[in-house]
Amino acid sequence: MQSVFDQAWAAFNGNHDALPLGGETISVHRAGSGRPLLCVHGWAMGGLSFAPKLALVDHGFEIIAPDLPGFGDSAVSRAAPTIESMVGLIQDLILAFDLVDVTLIGWSMGASVAWHAAAATPSRLRALVSIDMSPRVAPEDGWSFPLSSGMTRETIELAVQAMRNDWSGYCDLFLDRILAEPNEEVRMALAALAAQADPDTASRAWLSLMQFDARAELAKTLIPALAIQGGRSALYPQTV
Repeated sequence: MQSVFDQAWAAFNGNHDALPLGGETISVHRAGSGRPLLCVHGWAMGGLSFAPKLALVDHGFEIIAPDLPGFGDSAVSRAAPTIESMVGLIQDLILAFDLVDVTLIGWSMGASVAWHAAAATPSRLRALVSIDMSPRVAPEDGWSFPLSSGMTRETIELAVQAMRNDWSGYCDLFLDRILAEPNEEVRMALAALAAQADPDTASRAWLSLMQFDARAELAKTLIPALAIQGGRSALYPQTV
């Protein structure tokens, strides 16, 4: 049975192609034509998760949404699944498609990739959009915006063990936190994407996120940038 995401991409005549890139083969989902919106998905997800943005196709945009290695339909990478390696892949994709005037959109983990890519490759970018992400996920003295103020080295290690021992069970808990209100169709679509993820890749990418810090890169960003946080986010603390 097709998920609500699959149905949306089909309704907009989306293409799903395998692209050789940097010694890897990744799946890239594309729909529409016009100004490119390059969309980088969140942790444990895939490019199909940008289905809710497909209405932009009718406003002169092309949606380009890759599956990062080890997620969605893309095979596990031979390289370590780090934020840095994902940045390199996004840079290679921009060059492979000869994209210019790109609006780079990142959701959650994808925002961390987008922030680094924007600092490293500004010449081909028009704008940067981040969705529900902190530039520093792990807690730190004096830092008010971690994923959880109660996170410690021990809880991080326990989370990684849980991912590797019971990926399905861990995803159930994770999905409960990323939806502000119950929506069974969307939850099922997200669960289907999470089920495709390689647990080892996901756990190693999570560890990379715990070391990630984009505060310096954000200060160097020279293109227009928009940061979006869900008003009822269950992941990050609310501020006035």
